[in-house]
Amino acid sequence: MKLFYVLCIPVFFAACQQSGNEQKTPVVTDSLSVAIDNMRKDLAIKPSDAATRIFLANALIEQGNYAAADSQAAFLEKYPATLPNAFYIYGLSSLNRKDTATAITHLTKAIGLRKDSSEYEAVMLTGDLLLDKKEYNKALELYTLASRIDSTSAEASYAAAEVYNLQGKETQARQQYVQTLALDPAYSPAYIGLGNLLSKYGKWKEALPHYNMAAKADPTNADAFYLRGRALLTLGNQPAGIDDLTKALSFRKNFPEARQLLDSVKNQ
Repeated sequence: MKLFYVLCIPVFFAACQQSGNEQKTPVVTDSLSVAIDNMRKDLAIKPSDAATRIFLANALIEQGNYAAADSQAAFLEKYPATLPNAFYIYGLSSLNRKDTATAITHLTKAIGLRKDSSEYEAVMLTGDLLLDKKEYNKALELYTLASRIDSTSAEASYAAAEVYNLQGKETQARQQYVQTLALDPAYSPAYIGLGNLLSKYGKWKEALPHYNMAAKADPTNADAFYLRGRALLTLGNQPAGIDDLTKALSFRKNFPEARQLLDSVKNQ
């Protein structure tokens, strides 16, 4: 799951400088703590500096000081221009507290205010959280929004395909996987998705080319080699199947399915 910052600029810009132009050797040696200290000093001089307050909130969350981050959000919440930022901060703070439900509520509010100008990572994150809760239609709406925000994103398109797949809408899933590959012909998971739509019905011969493409697109993708190996074994090509399963295990040491299948073949 991806995390995001409310603004996509690092919070460490003040790590090695004091407020204003004066530079001194900081007493605090931790760069994050130095940045927080400097931003607090800047806000004491310019309390209306929203950008610095947003950076500070991000830094406080990274530090684990969630209550202090929420207090920054409460300040930003007072003004319409920074209200979405406040909700983003509340959401990220809640997520780090493992309060997923509250995180979704705040992030959804922020996205609702900004719509197509929302941060891509925030939209994808919220979609992933909803997907984990099996709220498929809501997740799909956000992945679709993410695709509008970044029309080149194969990730968002693939996520939408996975939702269709989970909903049993195989025609839409297949079309979405194909669209994903039009955006990025090297997006290995989309080839795997197409292969799985076929192999679930025993169409191993038709699925094999998709697994071939997945392995070609990502030569270290353990899933691609496992699935191709399973297909090859089913189609009677035991040497090639064993070779693929062995490769899958070399890429992912802890891969019980591949290990079990490989051991069963070798023990025959």
